[in-house]
Amino acid sequence: MAWAAAAFCLQLMAAVTVAAQADNPPPAVPEPLSLDQALALSAKHPRLAVTPDERLYPRRQPLFLGCHRLVFGDSRGVDPWRDTAWSPLLAPQPAQRLEVMQRFFDVLLADLSFARDNEAMAVAYVQFDRANARAELGQFSPLRVAELEAEYQLIRRQRAASEAAQRLTRSLLAQAIGRPKELPRELIAPERPAAPPRLPELEQVVDNALQHNDWLRRLRQEGGEAAGAVLAMEVRQQALELLTRLELLRVMAEQAHSESAWRDLKLDESRTLYELEAAADLGFSMSQQTRARRDEEQVAFCQALTMAELDALQGRPVR
Repeated sequence: MAWAAAAFCLQLMAAVTVAAQADNPPPAVPEPLSLDQALALSAKHPRLAVTPDERLYPRRQPLFLGCHRLVFGDSRGVDPWRDTAWSPLLAPQPAQRLEVMQRFFDVLLADLSFARDNEAMAVAYVQFDRANARAELGQFSPLRVAELEAEYQLIRRQRAASEAAQRLTRSLLAQAIGRPKELPRELIAPERPAAPPRLPELEQVVDNALQHNDWLRRLRQEGGEAAGAVLAMEVRQQALELLTRLELLRVMAEQAHSESAWRDLKLDESRTLYELEAAADLGFSMSQQTRARRDEEQVAFCQALTMAELDALQGRPVR
């Protein structure tokens, strides 16, 4: 009887818990969603309660924001794991927060890529349509019309892929914050963090990581002397790559800013000529400006993400 009574009590408690959860569902994903809100939502992600083994619980690669590929290019060794912010050198919580940051930036970059391709498609269609109309008057050859149509269809296909990527990146972000069925529609782009005036020295980063990264210290203690030596080498390599990436991103940021400023001036020139009814392709200048701004934002996202990775490696909080 006592066992039956105890079992009944457990069933009753479970039923009350389920009912309480039903009456108090988790808050909905905010619309629009900020990065701070996304990071807060990930605090109770189920991944934090499982073994942090990517072989058992893999995470998909980002679609757009590959900072290693952006800096070094595909020709210098293809290693997709270099393009993920999370790392086995980090505890589950900071690794999850870094994933949220990368997924968040990936969505923003997908939206910018769609805007770029959407404007490019509009420009290509206008060129093709004009050529088709002039071909009927005998002013354009069928070969030229066919060439412009092929270019338009190619850009149209790219636009369709960019539009599909908007949904895929949002799904990955929803997974990262633990709400796989709630795809965020609109995101609030965070302010660009100020680049550090001077990067820390390699030895300083390595020492901070070995002393203040509690997860790393635990792994070294549990693995023994040989494992500790291997982990120390991996930390040094990771720190070197992150610092090198930041140095190159600083150069790329200057180039991207210069390109964007030039495209702004070029658009102003094209708009003036258009208003004067002179020969000018305003649509092309607008699409080039959008592309330049997208590239500038990509570099800024990589700078912010890489600085966060460097902080996490040293045991500092990911903000």
